[in-house]
Amino acid sequence: MTIEALGIIDRLLTDAGINYEYYEWTSALAYPYWVGEYQEVEPLNEDGMSESTFIMSGFTRGTALELEQDKEKIKKLFDETSGKLVTTDSGSVVAIFYANALPVRNENMDLKSMTVNLKVKEWKGAKL
Repeated sequence: MTIEALGIIDRLLTDAGINYEYYEWTSALAYPYWVGEYQEVEPLNEDGMSESTFIMSGFTRGTALELEQDKEKIKKLFDETSGKLVTTDSGSVVAIFYANALPVRNENMDLKSMTVNLKVKEWKGAKL
């Protein structure tokens, strides 16, 4: 995953009012908050596309409904079918789609968490 794609995700989530940071939360705590990381997928074709799964982990000490509300915002922002398509300054094209979500139980009953996965596809140097 490119730094450009990470920047696009950061900007879109922040603009949508989602408390988000890449990799780890470093700001003052503001619940709910989300941190993201990714896993690259081995290319299967020679068409220049690279693909990653972007994994967002959300946390709150409020109700689990807060995470569900953020999930709905994320789902609308990165629609499952049409996604979010962006041409970067370098001429690459990034397509981001909502993939799925999973509420996560943990031992600390006061802390609620959820995972949201996005599918990210990138074409370097491509033009729309």
